[in-house]
Amino acid sequence: MSGLKSLTVLVVVVAILVYLYKTFIQKPLPVLFDGRFHPDFQEVADIYKENLRNGEEVGSSFAAHYEGEPLVDIWGGYADVDTRRPWTKDTLSIIFSATKGVTAILAALFVDRGWLDYSKPVAHYWPKFGQNGKDNITVALLLSHQGGLSITNGTIPMEWINEKPEKVWEFLEKQKPYWPPGTGYSYHGITFGLFVDALLTKADPKHRRVDKIFKEEIGDKFGIELYNGIPNSLFHRVARHESHPLHVSLWKMISNLDTDALTMMYALASSNSVLAKMGASGTDKLPSDLSLNTPEYNKIPQSSYNGHSNARNLAKLYGIIANGGKTKEGVLLTEKTIEMLKQPLTSGTSLDGVINVNFGYGVGVIKDEKGNAVFGHDGAGGQTAFADTARKSGFGYVTARLKNMSVKRDKQFQQYLAAYYRCLEKYLQKRQKT
Repeated sequence: MSGLKSLTVLVVVVAILVYLYKTFIQKPLPVLFDGRFHPDFQEVADIYKENLRNGEEVGSSFAAHYEGEPLVDIWGGYADVDTRRPWTKDTLSIIFSATKGVTAILAALFVDRGWLDYSKPVAHYWPKFGQNGKDNITVALLLSHQGGLSITNGTIPMEWINEKPEKVWEFLEKQKPYWPPGTGYSYHGITFGLFVDALLTKADPKHRRVDKIFKEEIGDKFGIELYNGIPNSLFHRVARHESHPLHVSLWKMISNLDTDALTMMYALASSNSVLAKMGASGTDKLPSDLSLNTPEYNKIPQSSYNGHSNARNLAKLYGIIANGGKTKEGVLLTEKTIEMLKQPLTSGTSLDGVINVNFGYGVGVIKDEKGNAVFGHDGAGGQTAFADTARKSGFGYVTARLKNMSVKRDKQFQQYLAAYYRCLEKYLQKRQKT
């Protein structure tokens, strides 16, 4: 035990020394910034540019829409640090679990169309799903991570999603709940997309795959560029993702006293923990693999984590919903369904003992300082997209440098969000006077 403690201290000391060297001695990259914003939101842009200068931002985009109109759309840094490829207006990025929120919006659209009912069993739409104790799992339980299906018996090749969907369905149909459905929740980090994608295909009158459903029902109609699995022809626009070096991650956990991140790291490293088993479930290739930055991996539609977009398009999507769901192109979601998305279905600490998130119908639901519900989904490393219906605002934030492993929102995004709300208050006051 004493040897382990000594090794831990040594790792921490080395992490601090390397961090200080990288921060204060190594020559920083030139600052790149671009975009547009309403003059009243200059503060947001200034904070963003400062984070580019101090190295907190390496390559990212941030956007905010109010009443369906873009007030902030900025980006900066590098889409690929090694080659110095700049982040541009058209750069796309993998959004990890923020993809789950987009898929929840698709499910809500199905509810509006009468193709899906949250209260009905999944087996109503997918009869073979009902075997092995899954017959009473409702659509709501599945979407809110209460189905007990975060852990699978074995894994399947990722390529089957594209090449052998029937094999994927057979694999999922044979699974047994890890806990009695409805008795608690635990994050279905990998399996959410496998099960929900299959459900949407089964419930869709045309039985389309999830990427085609989004393109035809939302993307093309409302002008939102988002891909669940990106075509090889567009891979050249995708930012190269990289995790924070270990020394940076450790430094941030220590300096921010981020006990959540430390607890999660410990849980993932414990082979018998629910989180560790979840992370090794579903498919054989996971987001942490080296295959992450390859066209072969990125083209596969998996709604748990393989969506590709940028802040502008995410803010537009959630901005439409935050503004009541109606546009000149048509109705994305009805107000009734939007109200349902604001309802939390879980509370308290999850069965894995680490995550504490209020999940609704496929989205995370939190209350702001005034008690208003906002909803959407975060993703690994800092990705964020959500709707604030009380303030008619939609937000998107996407970063190529994966900056955290905590369930807390990214620190830089929180800075932009706070500045946006300050600016919005002044902006609305000025509008009232004119």
